[in-house]
Amino acid sequence: MRLHLAIAHYFNSQGGGRHGSLSPDPKPRIQALRSAVLRLHQLFGEPSGCLNHLQRRVDGVKDGGGLVMITLCVTEDWHLLDELHDLHEAGAFKIRRCSPKTPKHLGFECHHALSECYREFDYNGYLEDDILITDSDFFLKLNHFNRCFGNRYLLQPNRIETSVNLQNLRRFYIDGDYNPAATDAYRQAMGERLCMEHLGQVVNFEQPLNTHSGCFFLNRNQSSIYFSGTHWADQDDSFHSPLESAATLGVMKCFQIMKPSTANGRFLTVEHAGRNFMGLLSN
Repeated sequence: MRLHLAIAHYFNSQGGGRHGSLSPDPKPRIQALRSAVLRLHQLFGEPSGCLNHLQRRVDGVKDGGGLVMITLCVTEDWHLLDELHDLHEAGAFKIRRCSPKTPKHLGFECHHALSECYREFDYNGYLEDDILITDSDFFLKLNHFNRCFGNRYLLQPNRIETSVNLQNLRRFYIDGDYNPAATDAYRQAMGERLCMEHLGQVVNFEQPLNTHSGCFFLNRNQSSIYFSGTHWADQDDSFHSPLESAATLGVMKCFQIMKPSTANGRFLTVEHAGRNFMGLLSN
């Protein structure tokens, strides 16, 4: 499977600290970005090998991994890529220097990066720079969903934060219902309940009031639909802010967004590397 993932990366230690990208401490952001890049290559990249104990050698293995191209979109010197120079030298990502209207519009530059070569890949995806994929079957699940229900639907993962000390919730689903009016004009499948079998279990999907996940992933057909249209390039930032708009509004205009129902929430997740929302909980 060939993947192109574009990541919007921004960091400004003088920004006031409301978001992780504006924190006075860069270490969590460095670790989050490093983990995001490494996980993509570790789970989906190539090559792979198997230790042959009898012959004392490493044998090549074809285990489904493929090309993983990661484009990190940055603006000016507001980034932490100097701290990832080892990964850059290893070819883990390429840097795209951009001039967005404002730093909050950087995510739209990722759409431009994807649009230039989307035909070459099985999946084209956008991620905020603190989103971690931890499931090696992630894209297989997306593929199975669209084979079952067609490309009219875009399956979005549930975004979670996880416990680091087991003193509270193990998983915290952070994109619960929020401001239905913001998505009302685009939600046309609220009455639909989709279900499919996966490993002997029935998984249910529904259209959420909150369609945001901080990322999206388009298969070949969906990429053609999206990048042949105009929504990806119009930089409409009316969905909450430019940050949320880049991740959600364009694809929401083109597809009916679905997520695994709460009861099946673990079926498809991405992890928010920070603990901004988990910190709202009391022990």
